[in-house]
Amino acid sequence: MKSTFSSNKLKTFALAVAACVTFASCTDDNENDPSYTVPATYNFENVSYAGQTTRMSMLSELDTYIKTGNAGNVLSAQTMKNMYANVNTPFADASLNSSDKQLRNKTIETAQLQFENYFDATAAASLSAGTPALNGKAGLLTVADGSKSYLVDANGVEYGQLIQKGLMGAVFYYQAVDNYLTDEEIGPTVDNKSITPGEGTAMEHHWDEAFGYFGAPTDFPTNLENLKFWANYSNQVNAALGSNKTMMDAFLKGRAAISANDTKAKNEATATLRTEWERIVAASAILELKEARENVADQAKKSHYLSEAKGFVMGLKFKTGRKLTDAQYSAVMAKIGDNLYDTTADDIAAAIDLLSAAYDMDSIKAQL
Repeated sequence: MKSTFSSNKLKTFALAVAACVTFASCTDDNENDPSYTVPATYNFENVSYAGQTTRMSMLSELDTYIKTGNAGNVLSAQTMKNMYANVNTPFADASLNSSDKQLRNKTIETAQLQFENYFDATAAASLSAGTPALNGKAGLLTVADGSKSYLVDANGVEYGQLIQKGLMGAVFYYQAVDNYLTDEEIGPTVDNKSITPGEGTAMEHHWDEAFGYFGAPTDFPTNLENLKFWANYSNQVNAALGSNKTMMDAFLKGRAAISANDTKAKNEATATLRTEWERIVAASAILELKEARENVADQAKKSHYLSEAKGFVMGLKFKTGRKLTDAQYSAVMAKIGDNLYDTTADDIAAAIDLLSAAYDMDSIKAQL
């Protein structure tokens, strides 16, 4: 009897072991309880975001060209449009001319014509050829101490800033949060098995491209050198938001999670990035509005900062599921106004309050 019981018990145990082998793991299923290391820096295998770096260089050259108007140079709308679409070898950097990348086809479609109109308006304002600007007349607005001048249109709008900050939103922010960080590019139907050398899986590559549009070095935020565009502004509002660590931790966690097939952690990191990046855009707008309010008596500085703020607020439109409603967006833009000569300190304060309330920043807006 004893030997029979032992034999049956052994058979039962053997069947249990076989069942565990058949189903891969009874208690250590990698999808349910993944174990992997999240690195301290963005140094993963097969990472490439060269296209994002190229477009940042293109915007930098476009911005540099437009700013020559601040010295009284007459600008060409066609040259700006060529740089925007990368046609007719417009760049000083030959590698940009030979690239198949461009800013125009990555701009949200609804804003492409708007930016081309901005180029026309910038060129028209530059025909003032360095003469002083006045309310109703394009030209150069010079700060009170004489150290800087800005090319503005008849309404005091500095299109150089509106274009730069606007394209940061309509290209870099839009492509990251409303393209790469969506199910279309990193969702369950996207290939995460086939590895392309130098790029990884399709899902890994799309995540890397989103990181590329942030503009941070791989060892951010320990390294704060050479920050580009959004990483630079994340750092400017970091004291209030703590955005540097939040963004980088999420980028690192999400990329590691994708490689480990940890869908839950990937989704959590995605949600964090989409939320925090939107907060950075809003905080950047508040930052520039505060600068405008503090310099309201100096029209050159007021126009400069308000133009930056308008560009940032524009960007808030380019994310689905955004916190700022259409009505709130219109209210903020109405307070900033179309004629920046007429914008008052009270108008600016109201615009700040509208954004702060929408993004729950009342407790931190004083730190921006």
